[in-house]
Amino acid sequence: MQTIQPQIRNLKRFKQISSENFLLENANNLKQLQEAVRRNLGSSLPFLSQIANHMVKRGNNQTRALVLLQSASLFNKPDQAIFDIGSTLEYLNTASALHQHIKNPENARRRQQYAKEVWGNEVSVLLGDYLLSISFQVLTQLGNLDVLECISLATQNISHAQVLEISEHPLTATPNHWRSVTIGKKAGLFGAGAQSAAYWGNSTKSTALTLFAFGEHVGMATKLKSDMKVIADEKLIKQKITKHELWSPLCFLLYECVPENERSEFLYKLKNQSDNPELITEIVHLLKKYDVSDILKYEAELELKQAKECLLKLEMDTAPLQPLTKFSVI
Repeated sequence: MQTIQPQIRNLKRFKQISSENFLLENANNLKQLQEAVRRNLGSSLPFLSQIANHMVKRGNNQTRALVLLQSASLFNKPDQAIFDIGSTLEYLNTASALHQHIKNPENARRRQQYAKEVWGNEVSVLLGDYLLSISFQVLTQLGNLDVLECISLATQNISHAQVLEISEHPLTATPNHWRSVTIGKKAGLFGAGAQSAAYWGNSTKSTALTLFAFGEHVGMATKLKSDMKVIADEKLIKQKITKHELWSPLCFLLYECVPENERSEFLYKLKNQSDNPELITEIVHLLKKYDVSDILKYEAELELKQAKECLLKLEMDTAPLQPLTKFSVI
């Protein structure tokens, strides 16, 4: 009963926190993490300043950083080591995006377009590798072997997920395939941040693993919410389809909404006619018809419910993390 009462008090406080207030409360820590991103990256090579600007630009989702920072605050006030750990998570996320365009060799020219628009496709892979090397240089200097092992495993899982991603055609993939890829490529970095914060705070392994699970669930919910926003923009939907991106709304539309007797024909069109304007118009119509946004929000809420359950397992004041289980905050 003694461990439940603090959770009840924390829940009352949690309901009163708005998304704006939560960001304001953490503005200073977020700023210091952004400064660490710039400082650790340096400016010795072309494109590095553009990459740094891209990583810290206004409007980027900051939930991944907040999972790390708020997890750290369970143990102590975040310090420079935490900000440096946060910078490596941003480098790994960006490296994954830079490597994205080579995931499907036969469509390499098409897939290079995004990286080309941002930095130039001829250096994308090299820059991604450079970010990986900087990440591990920073972690090695911190000298915490548990943190190093945690983020090394996250890096391995990203590579595994990138290989898994090309095992199925991205436009005809199932929701389970999307989940497996997203856990490895995206949500795992949220989990690694929370787990690293626990190791920084000298917590038990059990607490660290529970925080990893918490971060992973928040990461999945964040990705689902991000994908939801695209549904309202026909131009972005077209981009997802024509660039053959693995996208959760399409996965759920195909396998949870489209009748089974119509699915085969639809899958054929996606594999062979993805540039067809009529097909894209049909997808836009079906996304609205079947309220796929509501489906994704439901899935995100389930992930956040599981994140809350992780917090209930921790015998400590988890108030700093509870806002991150709220859909409007992530």
